[in-house]
Amino acid sequence: MMRHLSQTLATTALLALAAPVFAEGSSIIEANVKLLEAGDTVAASRIPDGIYLRRVNDPNDIIWERLPEYRVHVAPAPSVHESVDLRIDYDDAGQDVYLTMARTSERFYVRMRWRDAQPDLVTSSNRFRDAAAVQFSLGDDATSYLMGDGPDAPVNIWYWRSDRGEVQNLAAGGPGSTTMLDNQPVSGAAEFVDKGSAAANEWSVVMSRPIPTTGDYEVSFRRGEVPMAFAIWQGSDGQRDGLKSVSDGWILVSLEES
Repeated sequence: MMRHLSQTLATTALLALAAPVFAEGSSIIEANVKLLEAGDTVAASRIPDGIYLRRVNDPNDIIWERLPEYRVHVAPAPSVHESVDLRIDYDDAGQDVYLTMARTSERFYVRMRWRDAQPDLVTSSNRFRDAAAVQFSLGDDATSYLMGDGPDAPVNIWYWRSDRGEVQNLAAGGPGSTTMLDNQPVSGAAEFVDKGSAAANEWSVVMSRPIPTTGDYEVSFRRGEVPMAFAIWQGSDGQRDGLKSVSDGWILVSLEES
């Protein structure tokens, strides 16, 4: 009884702190969502202790509507191999990905959502799955945001794939070096939202990990800030492997306690 009362009071406090403006039939007025560019710094939202998502990675929990949301623009990644260069659509203007970064005393969360006309859930000879990734520099923002700079300047990657609904904990030290890590503490969940219009349909994906690290090449959340970059793969556009859309440079996410 006391725990439920405490949770109710904490939830009420959070809702009172940041109640966004809503449009009829829409969760967020997206014109008011700040565009982040390379080098910008934003603070990870702090979810008070005692507030819990309905499920640990619930992409549709009401809490996301009460936390600041940002957006980054993603566009085709620079080619790193001739086979990728042959497939890139250089006329693709890209799209915005909407982001929420948040933490509790126990977990760090990233929520991503983006427009997608249809869910692509199968990989075969001529069909490709949708996917998304969050990349963290293990050093500072001098590390290349394009998969790192070798073994001395690697990156940690959380990779969600729609066909399995899982999140993989990866590391890389440059293009073509992506490696599955022994420890897999990252989890996630996703929801495809059919809004009745191909132009409005969207994916919403949440990935999270406990604050403590469990092995090498995992990003530390016990630091002042961490550089982050983002990528999506649109299966219906033939995107796979190095053919993807990425944000341009690092966003610096402050982890300082407020």
